[in-house]
Amino acid sequence: GADFVARNLPQLELSAQRILGWLYEELFAPLADYLPAAAQAQPLVIVPHGVLHQVPFHALFDGQRYLLESYEISYAPSATTYALCAAKGSRPAGHALVLGVADSRIPFVVEEVAAVSTALANSRTFLNESATYSALQGVAPGCRLLHLACHGLFRGDNPMFSALQLHDHWVTANELMALDLDGALVTLSACESGRSNILAGDEIIGLTRAFLGAGAATLVASLWLVEDESTARLMSDWYRRMPDASRAAALRQAQLALKETHSHPYYWAPFVLVGQRGEIPATS
Repeated sequence: GADFVARNLPQLELSAQRILGWLYEELFAPLADYLPAAAQAQPLVIVPHGVLHQVPFHALFDGQRYLLESYEISYAPSATTYALCAAKGSRPAGHALVLGVADSRIPFVVEEVAAVSTALANSRTFLNESATYSALQGVAPGCRLLHLACHGLFRGDNPMFSALQLHDHWVTANELMALDLDGALVTLSACESGRSNILAGDEIIGLTRAFLGAGAATLVASLWLVEDESTARLMSDWYRRMPDASRAAALRQAQLALKETHSHPYYWAPFVLVGQRGEIPATS
């Protein structure tokens, strides 16, 4: 957990760099010569296969730099899914929807919700008791952006029962797939919200499938258990940067900024951007 990482940071960071360095040599080094060198970070879409869907490619380490420092990385479950997401129209006139449920384990959700709501024009905010599934169902249609800050649960035994904890109950992937989110940007600021089971043909089963199935054009979700305070900082910074950058570029910039103060990838690397990577829809 976060306390263990904080107490043992130097040793754990070296260990993480060794593992991420090995993954770099095995997975990325053979491709590096085929990618154009550039002074500025170039867009790179990763379409993983099998267990590689769980690998944070942006955190691979070449011995001196993380891949995030050289590329603007986004992800897609498949080339077809990427094309479908990229082709979706935005909802520039829609509202932004921010829901958060805080407790003693994730107290910084309150600050995160306030910061995200402030950064977004035409936003509607639901915090704690008001952040219910019925509220989400009622206001999700037509939203251009949905931000959920709460506890997340990945169910490896039955991934479509992976869930997000709203005030009234744990809302499963099966339920969330029924939302109308066509063209929306969705952020799941929760633990393990981007984990999935991978079936034959690279079919992903979990919250990612649910939100893409509900029509989201872009999904930002986490690959592991996240630390509350650093996640709130990352999310606040990401939304502040989006008016001046693409979704993918703004997330990269926020991750690099967090890396300056929280150097272990545990803090800055859990979140991945899946699907459409372009400009955020204009606010009204």
